[in-house]
Amino acid sequence: MIIVETERLSIGEITGADAQALSKVLADPIVMKHSTVGVHSKEQIIDYIANCQKQYALNGYGHWAIYHSISGEFIGVCGLNKHNLDSGDVIHINYRLATDQQGNGYAVESTLGILAFAKNTLKLNVVHALIEAENTRSINVVSRAGFEFLKSSLFRGFTVDVYQVVL
Repeated sequence: MIIVETERLSIGEITGADAQALSKVLADPIVMKHSTVGVHSKEQIIDYIANCQKQYALNGYGHWAIYHSISGEFIGVCGLNKHNLDSGDVIHINYRLATDQQGNGYAVESTLGILAFAKNTLKLNVVHALIEAENTRSINVVSRAGFEFLKSSLFRGFTVDVYQVVL
């Protein structure tokens, strides 16, 4: 099921059919360098898919697969998560693109699409991003999407910079 369509991308629910494509992102140590959960095994990818589907049912959001609208090529994943941060729940965006898809503006495009979904469908007022300070490429993505630095915090044992955008 497609959630968001942008100029070049179709973003939709992840299913078991996406397992092989997801390995291009979740099993790639380069892509997962700044992940708080690390590189995924095949079994962990299956668990990831099940968790995505659980989150759709529970919250109406989660991680979604990104495909190129015309070629159908797998680009990566993006989505929304809810986590406790500094004694409060925040909904934050994240994205991971296959290495051969990086540098094409897809992260910004998918982020903007998800933010529109968050505002128009989920009726959210604010979305956060949790990024390690040395992950400059990701910081550039959220900056281009309108996020502003809020503070530094501890998340899953990692120091992260917290960005937010008001929708």
